[in-house]
Amino acid sequence: MSKQTIKWLLFHEPAELFIRTAKEFNEEVNKLTGDKYNIEILKLEDYNDKYNNGKLCDPLAELKSGRVHMSQMYTGTISYSGCTDFYALSLPFLFTSHDHATRVFEGEIGKDLMTHLHNRLKLKGLSFTYSGGYKVMATDTPIRCVEDLSKVTYKAKANAIFSEMMEIAGATPAETDADLTSTTLPRYKVEAEKDQKYVSNTGHSMYLTSILVNDETWNDLSAEDQAHFMTAAKICARTERAKSVADGEEIRTDVNKQKSLGIEEMIEFDQSEINKLKALWTPIQGKWEKYFTNGLVDRIRKA
Repeated sequence: MSKQTIKWLLFHEPAELFIRTAKEFNEEVNKLTGDKYNIEILKLEDYNDKYNNGKLCDPLAELKSGRVHMSQMYTGTISYSGCTDFYALSLPFLFTSHDHATRVFEGEIGKDLMTHLHNRLKLKGLSFTYSGGYKVMATDTPIRCVEDLSKVTYKAKANAIFSEMMEIAGATPAETDADLTSTTLPRYKVEAEKDQKYVSNTGHSMYLTSILVNDETWNDLSAEDQAHFMTAAKICARTERAKSVADGEEIRTDVNKQKSLGIEEMIEFDQSEINKLKALWTPIQGKWEKYFTNGLVDRIRKA
């Protein structure tokens, strides 16, 4: 029996973070299904060349249309596309630990978020992944304490929650050439500007992604294979989250690795500075929680 091909489109960078998740899903789902599926892993440029006559495409539109069957997408992209509850995941200091995040993503709250996603976008969400983990701040001048944030500029068109965080800290919005980029250590090289060679480990929120399936593709699967897809996604999501944490920790503790990425100095906020940052930004949760459904923010806090 010939295998069914599933096109898995990758469009975030660095590609290797996402390729390894797709590869593991391919391995896991074929263990469970008796080798029924060929997961065709496609970087965006390869997909455009092979399937879109070399033209640029909108990855989300391709996934919704069924021209692509699966993808792994930044939760920010999902929230901008109408799944407003996903904005809550970017609130500062909402997740107290990786164990806390796992309880949220693998429990009832995670299921409710995926239902919200399906209701808004008609896509099936399988699992939550990190693709970077806790965020850091890359700047062109050292940020050694909370007060230093008032000396930098940030991208004026950043999402509303991040813009409010920066405004409260006294930073200045800039249309171009911002001093600061909020990123993660595994994503530093592709997101930070060349002169943003100082990295402050603030851990203010997480860089999150989700594994998604086209709705028609999902509905065409047997109930048994749907269960196998869910199991495979849970396994590879757990692995991916662990690897993202390990990647970040390796960069954080290895000066040679930092130098290879272009990081001149890794700055660790001590606990007193983290506490000041929490005192400054945690109240933002209260301002925003009314915009999300079913007491989402409070439920996440209590998970």
